[in-house]
Amino acid sequence: MSNQSNRWSQEITEDDRHDVGKGVFATGSAREIADHVIAAAPQEGDAETVDQRAMAKLTFYENRAGRNLSSERRAVLEEAKTIVRELR
Repeated sequence: MSNQSNRWSQEITEDDRHDVGKGVFATGSAREIADHVIAAAPQEGDAETVDQRAMAKLTFYENRAGRNLSSERRAVLEEAKTIVRELR
């Protein structure tokens, strides 16, 4: 495996062109999180592609937080995913 492929998550984390905003995942409401990930998703492509990118950001954050994510915050993220799905 190349060094570049070993660091894909770091590249995603550090890419500030599509930054969701500091602290949004940790303290925002489900609606705020959904709005931020949709706005931060690259807008190239059709609406479904934009929604998939927004969902990917939510899943990426949830996976990176792992066991450190409280059940309350996990529930908020799941609600944010539902909001993103409904906006399709």
